[in-house]
Amino acid sequence: MAGRRRALYSSEDLAPLINPGSIAVIGASDRPGSLGARAMANLADFRGRIFPVSQHLTEINGLPCYRSILDVPERVDCAVLAIPSQAIEVVVQDCADAGVGSCVIFASGYAEVGSEEGIAAQERLQSIALRGGMLLAGPNTAGLGNLGTGAHCGFAEFPHGYAQRNGTIALVSQSGAVGLGLSQAAMRGTSISHVLTSGNSVDVDVADYLNALADDPVVDGVALVFEGLDSAARLEQAAMAMARAGKPIAVTKLGSSPLGAAAACHHTASVTGSPDDWTALFRRCGMVEVQDMSRLVETAVFLAKFRAFRKAAAVPAVSILSSSGGLGILAADAADRHGVPTPQPGKTTVHRLQDILPPFGSPRNPCDATANATSNPESILRCTEALLTDDQFDALVLLWGKAWRSPCFEGISELATNHGKPVCLVWMSQWSDGPGSTDVEKLPYVSLFRSLDSCMSAIRAWGAPHSFDTGG
Repeated sequence: MAGRRRALYSSEDLAPLINPGSIAVIGASDRPGSLGARAMANLADFRGRIFPVSQHLTEINGLPCYRSILDVPERVDCAVLAIPSQAIEVVVQDCADAGVGSCVIFASGYAEVGSEEGIAAQERLQSIALRGGMLLAGPNTAGLGNLGTGAHCGFAEFPHGYAQRNGTIALVSQSGAVGLGLSQAAMRGTSISHVLTSGNSVDVDVADYLNALADDPVVDGVALVFEGLDSAARLEQAAMAMARAGKPIAVTKLGSSPLGAAAACHHTASVTGSPDDWTALFRRCGMVEVQDMSRLVETAVFLAKFRAFRKAAAVPAVSILSSSGGLGILAADAADRHGVPTPQPGKTTVHRLQDILPPFGSPRNPCDATANATSNPESILRCTEALLTDDQFDALVLLWGKAWRSPCFEGISELATNHGKPVCLVWMSQWSDGPGSTDVEKLPYVSLFRSLDSCMSAIRAWGAPHSFDTGG
């Protein structure tokens, strides 16, 4: 895993790419479904200046078209190349000559095909950019998006807009399809600030993105997916920068199997390396490895929301609260599978619970508030406060049996804030994005999970002694 010597790009270095003030779309089009039309459509909410470049059109959406990037009347921060691969090299050279700050290259057929011709073509792009002092994203990338500014420099649809709040995460992915698929979590209420993909990473790679995000004030944490890097040391350096900034990283490493590693080589020309070596690196610099990618975003949001709540305990102890004895049993079993302690409440807490619960309730851990709680939301709030007050517990796992909204959600978040302890609401319904789930996603100090295993593994990682280790 030895590799490139170049220093990591800083947030200032990457500004023309991830926070551009002006964007040129080269190959801009008004033909529905074309790359050029899709790239233009993605900029509908962009706050900066847009310059369509087309050899066939004079105007698109009221904007004048330019025949070449060399004809654009000002220096452009980012050029999006929605053109065939055979035209890429000439246009990249034109961009360098025009002083463009960065290029996003969709075209494939480079090092990922494994041919001498493809490798040589990719190296020529790298040389042009290096001589011109210009950043390159790609080739073979779906692009990237800054959801805060509307700078969506890609051909596929990105989420539009986000409401910044505690627990905002950025998505960083080598694979465009993976990154874009994860980004749809925004549709269920997850606060996502950036979707950054790198493709073949001829220049900018996922380590650069991480290093830049460490200084971004809107980013609280990152969900990272990658196949391989030519320098493990650069990733470690970037992860340590994130750790020093107090920003957790949840990571899924692809290509751990022989078949997966071979596929990664053909996908982004990535050498995946040894799974054990990567796991050791993640542990050294405080990255939380999530092997099941379906849990990645939930884990990243949980770690981001409660980054300031972490206690010194190596393994957090949890209390379990539900309105169903059966759900409580399921949660207890999941806690045991993941090695999460579930001690019994202290005597004072037991007495408080007895005063709240009906005689057939269970004032213990798991705490069964019974079906009575469904018609009396106040009892859930009172039980939540009693359990959060108990010093034996570092977090509360609250089980929600059906997809319904509750007037107690806001109160639960306030209690979590007041006690400085996470509340993990586990959505036990098969209607995973049913009414109420979006409400919970938006709460600043409640984290939503759609499975008990996802919840318990995140809690275990939150308390792991290597998490957020700054090395100091």
